Amino acid sequence: MGNGAGEIHPAPIRRIARRHQDEPPRNLNNYRITEADRLGDGGPKQKFQQNLKAIETLRALDAEERPATAEEKAVLVKYVGWGAMPQVFDDYNREWAKERATLQANLSEDEFEHARSTTLNAHYTSPTVISAMYRAAERFGFSGGRVLEPACGIGHFIGIMPEDMLRRSTVTAIEIDPLTARIAKALYPDADIRAQPFEQTKLADGFYDLAVSNVPFGDYTVHDPRWNSFRLPIHDYFFAAALEKARPGGLVMFITSRGTMDKLDSTLRELLSQRTELLGAIRLPNDAFKRNAGTEVTTDIVMLRKLRPGEAPTGPAWKETASHTNDIGEAFTINEYFVARPEMMLGQLRLTGRMYRDNEPTLEPDGRSLADALAQAVERLPRDVYQAHAHQIAEPTIEETKIGRAHV
Repeated sequence: MGNGAGEIHPAPIRRIARRHQDEPPRNLNNYRITEADRLGDGGPKQKFQQNLKAIETLRALDAEERPATAEEKAVLVKYVGWGAMPQVFDDYNREWAKERATLQANLSEDEFEHARSTTLNAHYTSPTVISAMYRAAERFGFSGGRVLEPACGIGHFIGIMPEDMLRRSTVTAIEIDPLTARIAKALYPDADIRAQPFEQTKLADGFYDLAVSNVPFGDYTVHDPRWNSFRLPIHDYFFAAALEKARPGGLVMFITSRGTMDKLDSTLRELLSQRTELLGAIRLPNDAFKRNAGTEVTTDIVMLRKLRPGEAPTGPAWKETASHTNDIGEAFTINEYFVARPEMMLGQLRLTGRMYRDNEPTLEPDGRSLADALAQAVERLPRDVYQAHAHQIAEPTIEETKIGRAHV
């Protein structure tokens, strides 16, 4: 695929396969999330107690300076952040006064303020959605390599990564909240987890094979001199910045606000269309994150492949918006990709509301299970459009490690 200088030819790929057979598996100490973890169970008060227990467990690990046991990791993995219970930080909410006092007693002042600041974006991803994204990556042809998770939370995208893929990968994960990052490191000690904002992270350009995440979204920007002039909202910024870190031919697969695809301002789509090929997009129903995160919001999985030098995109059109009328006569302006492929919207589009504004296009569930709807959508995506690179199967050299940590 592609006609650029970076095209991979059959002989190197055969050598890669032979090298992989002798390679020791990686990430053996990282936690594996299963259905037994029952992520997302319980209401806000139960989630609060699980968060508190996770914090207490982390404190014990820090005090004793030791790694977490399997039993302790099973406690830590239930931490869901504070997006599902922002009321705990409301000084005027009497119903949560006891929990608020308990939390203040268990967090430092800085930790408490960090936690308060994450309530808008600390919405942890459903395992069903993460699993579907990895099935899509496998369909594209990705089986392992250098993986970047730029907004990792406590690391669900690591814990749910398919076993074979994880054993063949090195993982770099970024988390802005220090407490959350420490939980992630306890769960996934073999991953390179960095407690800092993505915009401040020093990572080499053109290095990663796959960037995968549920990125923060909202109507605010971040400060990054490389992108300030574009004034990108935070979810769009993550696409632009992560694309810099992906190698030519690499994949970027993010869950994002529907605004990335639908807004009339096509700045980001124009930018990405010059440098990537859209492999597909899946619009999720607004209850996809309700169980785990306690929020209802319409989101998209957007899947891109970074072009090689000299390569032109051949994927579907997605730069423009177009008119769409739903089954009950309501009119919308949505991305042309979804107008041409309504089957990639996993529900019924309605004019009801969303996370940030009322009376906005919302995708309501259509009665199918989310797992079934996602499986059907993934089957519509292209096959074998990703080509492996020689470094993916060999243990990174000292030089490669230095490059991966290089300042930009």
